[in-house]
Amino acid sequence: MANVLVVPKGFLGDILLMSPAIEALKASDPEGRITVLCPPQVAEFVGRDPLVDDVIEIDRKRDLSGWGAIRRFAGTLAERGFDRAYAFHQSPRTALLLKKAGIPVRVGYSGGLLSFLYTRTVAKTERLHEVVRNLELVRDDLSEEVGAQVDLLARSGPTHAAAFGRLRIPAEDALQISDRVRQICEEQKPFVLLAPGSQWETKRWHAAGFHALAKRLMQEGFRVVITGAPSDAEACVEVASGLNVANLCGETSLEDLTALVRWSKAVVCNDSMTMHIASALGVPTVVVFCATSPSFGFGPWKNRAVVVEKQGLFCKPCRRHGSRRCPTGTRACMTGVSAEEVFAGVQSLISVREASGGAGRLHVIE
Repeated sequence: MANVLVVPKGFLGDILLMSPAIEALKASDPEGRITVLCPPQVAEFVGRDPLVDDVIEIDRKRDLSGWGAIRRFAGTLAERGFDRAYAFHQSPRTALLLKKAGIPVRVGYSGGLLSFLYTRTVAKTERLHEVVRNLELVRDDLSEEVGAQVDLLARSGPTHAAAFGRLRIPAEDALQISDRVRQICEEQKPFVLLAPGSQWETKRWHAAGFHALAKRLMQEGFRVVITGAPSDAEACVEVASGLNVANLCGETSLEDLTALVRWSKAVVCNDSMTMHIASALGVPTVVVFCATSPSFGFGPWKNRAVVVEKQGLFCKPCRRHGSRRCPTGTRACMTGVSAEEVFAGVQSLISVREASGGAGRLHVIE
């Protein structure tokens, strides 16, 4: 019965992509204890995972700001008596923290600065999906049966119907869903959820494209709901301009967003957190990849999905995680995909005839 510390990347999407690794560890050692070290903004979400026994909050800017801060936080971890730790990112400060905490077995990816501080390193296979890369980090400590399933995923990729390796997301708390979102989800007429935002500018399909898509969907009888962070407000206003749509940009909590994704007929989004939530819920998804590429391992996972991207650009993909501005100034990857191409992707996933009825709005792949 191991006492395990898991150190994921800090964004919610990355934590969702790591959830199969937690499930694999728990399946291999049901009596083992799993603690997740994560930022305060996602701690409550992570703590609702029934496979997570405890959460330790860490503010990296404060708690890992210098040698003294690292030493103090390492002392806090040392008191917990962890047997094993897994670092799912290549931060040198994490490697140093786990070393100073005196955790006997420390597993991380090779190639990173200070990776020699880990007791075991695993090479990151770049062309595999991030879910599989995360599973490979814990592979040596899994049971024979679970390890065989990881090996199958690595060889064959995801099969949508297979239970193993799905992203897991805690059920939303119905009491925390806003009245407006509840009303949208309870109406009988199906809706398509548009999420025009992304943390990085060059990951965003242009707002005019989303606007034209919204018009096309409405012509086919669907309601359209728009969601986004407060920083996406300008784009969402442009998408909604002159249309009878529900623009919830900046108004939705994580609970609201999860409910909207769960009850939508389909999701259209960029390479973003919303894509990973849709994967976790098994909702049909059309993803527009602009500056990045699904070949980096962060595409849809185990749901019915279509990827649309501008092909034949010499500059694409330009960076692994996008950037604040187009390096060439052309924005070709962001504007080169047409609304009709994206609409065709939606059509391939759901029947336009379904716009006339509300039955079967929840699309969880069985």
